Amino acid sequence: MTPQSLNLTGATQPEIYTETVEAIVRELLTNPAAFWQSALAQDGAMEIWEINGERWLFNGNHRYQAALQADVEIPNSHIRIVVKTGATIPTWLFDQMIWLAGSK
Repeated sequence: MTPQSLNLTGATQPEIYTETVEAIVRELLTNPAAFWQSALAQDGAMEIWEINGERWLFNGNHRYQAALQADVEIPNSHIRIVVKTGATIPTWLFDQMIWLAGSK
């Protein structure tokens, strides 16, 4: 599925490391199947929390941002949506994200 089709509002972590995203973009453009297989084994599924009707990326922020930049699809099997109605957790809109130099 395309990253855009996930209809995310933002994420539960504000920081994104540019070098991490750039490295993932390179891998996605070289061999997306191998990247997704490795990422799932190492980091688990990308987890989206649905809180009061809005979707927030809880796990997989760098993978999501890289998929957007590389314009590649995210395998459906790598997405996990968890309903967290009423949850109170800090969230940030994507335009509020802090892009930091370096890697995570």
